[in-house]
Amino acid sequence: MYNTINIHFINFPNKYIQILKQIAIIVLQTEQIKLCQLNCIIISDSDMIQLNKNYLNTNNITDVISFLLIPKLFIGEIYISKIYSQKQANCYNHTWKEELAYLMIHGVLHLCGYKDYHDVDKANMFMQQDKLFQFIKNNKIL
Repeated sequence: MYNTINIHFINFPNKYIQILKQIAIIVLQTEQIKLCQLNCIIISDSDMIQLNKNYLNTNNITDVISFLLIPKLFIGEIYISKIYSQKQANCYNHTWKEELAYLMIHGVLHLCGYKDYHDVDKANMFMQQDKLFQFIKNNKIL
């Protein structure tokens, strides 16, 4: 079996695509995912609310939503809210590029099976997310 990772970006600034792709690949490799097809899409806040309403039964905004569409082939989509993520970057004292990197890690981890709905799961997910984010920063990928 050969390794194939295909990641496509829609509505992302061109200057961030290569870095975000590299970050997604690092997360996938860490989780031992060798075959994957991902679409990563920046959407409006109103579109994010609609996704939340349609698929997660909540009427709230969120920063990132991931859907593993075909688990056996690891085909998925990651949606990031543009304005919300930019505001969040300011709150966390990140650049938007850093926030997108953090959300990319978060989105890919969700596709890999990590959950953040309960305290124990959330602690485990955020520990892995922070570890990967620190690795990326320490290795000057960002």
